[in-house]
Amino acid sequence: MAEVPEHDHKVDTGKSVLSLEELGHIQPGMAEIMPLIGVRIWKCFYAGKARNRELAKFQLKEAINLMEKGVLLRPKYTDNMYKFIEEECAVLGKLIDSEDWDGFEAAFDNMVSAANAYHEVYDKGFLVWKVPSEAPGDMDFTPRKR
Repeated sequence: MAEVPEHDHKVDTGKSVLSLEELGHIQPGMAEIMPLIGVRIWKCFYAGKARNRELAKFQLKEAINLMEKGVLLRPKYTDNMYKFIEEECAVLGKLIDSEDWDGFEAAFDNMVSAANAYHEVYDKGFLVWKVPSEAPGDMDFTPRKR
């Protein structure tokens, strides 16, 4: 382990005391973040199929927040991740906002294809994401009336 400078800050978790360097080593990588993104995208899809604008928009926003966290932790993905956000996610977001549910499914398919193409770029072509055939059982996708 590298020599810790005298002014190194410590983080007390209540169970252990970690240096900032040690804390850095336990930050999640893309292997931990991408499944979380996948769950949000899965929920976004089924919210869109249910024509639940608020839920679809929320799930997409949360997926994008996780993508941004991913590039903060793994900067090598920055350019392509922001390109994906600014292109595929933005198109999907506009369709959700306008409640264009017919266009939503086609754009969603394009977004999934683009995501899988990026897996190829990073030599992870064996990772082929698909929308699960059933909606997640932990959420009611029925739109709420206001």
